[in-house]
This record gives sequence, C-alpha cells and structure tokens, in this order.
Amino acid sequence: MQNAAAPHPAGRRAEGGLRIRQPGRPQRGAPLQPLVSYITVVRNAQATLARTLASVRAQSWGAVEHIVVDGLSNDGTLDIIEAHADQIDYYVSELDSGLYDAINKALQMVRGDLVCVLNADDWLTPDAAEIAARALLRSAKGAARDLPVIICTSAWLRDRGRRKLWVPAALDMGSWLRCPKICHNGVYATPAAVALTGLYDTRLRLVADSQWLCRAFEAGVRVVHRTAPTVHFVSGGLSSDVSRHVQECALLVSLRFPALDQAEVWTLVHSFDPWPNSLEPFAASRPSDLGRALESVLAGHAGDRDLLASADAAGIAHQLGHTGRVRRRTSLSDKLQRGLSRAWYGAHYRWFS
Repeated sequence: MQNAAAPHPAGRRAEGGLRIRQPGRPQRGAPLQPLVSYITVVRNAQATLARTLASVRAQSWGAVEHIVVDGLSNDGTLDIIEAHADQIDYYVSELDSGLYDAINKALQMVRGDLVCVLNADDWLTPDAAEIAARALLRSAKGAARDLPVIICTSAWLRDRGRRKLWVPAALDMGSWLRCPKICHNGVYATPAAVALTGLYDTRLRLVADSQWLCRAFEAGVRVVHRTAPTVHFVSGGLSSDVSRHVQECALLVSLRFPALDQAEVWTLVHSFDPWPNSLEPFAASRPSDLGRALESVLAGHAGDRDLLASADAAGIAHQLGHTGRVRRRTSLSDKLQRGLSRAWYGAHYRWFS
C-alpha cells in the first residue's frame, strides 16, 4: 500500500515538474554554456499557455529551464501545465498577491546564469536563449554568474494582427521620468544583477518592471543592448490600461523623488512621458506653461542632484522656454539604424521562421 501524498501548504493547489520527478538531473550551466531560466507567471491563460511552453522547448540553446507559477487558475490552465510536467523544470499553483509578488517568488526558484520573464500569452523566437547566452559570454568573458549584467533585446510587438520590431531604447537616469521603452520580456538578468537590484516593488501593479530596470541602472548594473528580437510580445493585458499606466508612472516618479509634491510630479510626467496622447485624460494636471513650471521645479529642488541628472538625461533642455510639450526628434542616424534593423529582421523572420 502506497503512502498518502503529503498535503500541500495552505493556499497551494499543486506543484511538480522535472525537479521533483528527477531530483538528480543537472541543474546548473557550464562555463561556456550558461543556463537560461525562463519565468512564466500565469493566471487563467488556457488559450495561449501551450504556445508559450512550446516556444521554450523549441530553443536552439541546449541549457534552458522553465519555471511556471500559477495563481490558482480556474479555467483549465493548471491542466495544461500538468500535461506538460515532463517539460517544465518546476511549477507551482498557489495563492499570490499579484503579478510581481509571483515573479519575486519565482526569482527564488531559478538556477540559471540568466533569467527572463516570459508572459503566458507571449512566445519566444527559437534562438532567444542563444542570443542572450552568447551576448553574456561576450560581455562576461567567463565570469557569467558573478557579474551584474542585464541584456536588453528587441521584441516583435504584436497588435491586432500586425507585427513591428520594438528595439530597446537607452536606459539611463532619464528613464525615471520618461519610462524606459524596453520590452521587459526581452530582458535577461544575471543572478548578480538581481541581487544588486533587489526584488520587484509590489506596491506597483503595472510598472514595477520599469522601476526595476531604472533601479538596476542606478545600482551600477551593466546594460548590454542587442537588436536581435527574442520574443513575440502581444499587446494587451494589464499594461493596456492606459490611464492606470499613466497614474503608475506618476507614482513611480513620486517614489523615486519623494520631495516632489503632486503638482511637480505631474509637471514632469507631462513634460517627459513618451506617449503624450495618453495624457489627454489628465489634462487638468497639466501646467499652462510647461517651460516655466519646469524651471520652478528645478529651482525648488536645486540641491537634488539625482533629480537634476534625471531631468537632464530626459531632455529638459528641449522643453525649457516652451509653453507646450516639445517632442524630441529622433536623429537621422538612429532612424536609419532602426529602419535597417526592422528590414533585416523582418526579412529574416519571413524566411527562417
């Protein structure tokens, strides 16, 4: 007679995967073959999760692991996870306090030299892990796990049947004010980068990933950019709530620069948010003269070197002296580089995927 299975902890419905089925299997990368860990946090994604799981299994890189954290789905998602239990390194279905709480838990479970968050409705390009791993090897030169590095790759943005290459923007102090235009699901971080930056801020429901990237830069994590796309990112979900996203971007500024009052916070948001059209519902918080309002903010916080550095990097010089919002123009060289990248990877995608 078999012993009864041990009961799950309170709030946990199920757990499994290769770590439990085969506890002795290799679980670390090698010096020239870093292990790439993918985290998928899911709740009620029955329609898309199988494609996400399949894209991890299809990776050309030989050292890949997948951690899946389910938030007690009730639509059949757990059935899909359990049906793929022999292809997932570890999964758990349990109560959590939201997306970023679940990601934080998953970060404690990974064993890779790089970790990437993969949404349950997105899917990887077949060479995603290889692109990230080779970028790490070129950057780290043998000390992969010990160096705080994040690799920012491009993404295919999927929106209503259309596909566009989303090239990661620069990450600098100005990102606190203009929100980093980087696809979080194309970001790969070493354990040292995660340790130096810390976990995600669960006070934020939509932009904790943006805050994490800004904190990583400010903590001294090395940022490596790669134009090659590694993920198909489907627009929608939580981040598609434009008004709430703007409100959280304002909260992000408040948390980083707590000496600012709300009027000053919104002055900065109206001056630097990269999507001005999304600010229309917040027109009442916009100063009548943005240039003068910015001058007032700078004068009132002249001793805050971080704020001044952020404003400078965000492009305050283009806005001062102008009543209305001034859109910074992309340089011709940047336009050419992005255009060539989109043409190259677009052709590559058509022929080789």
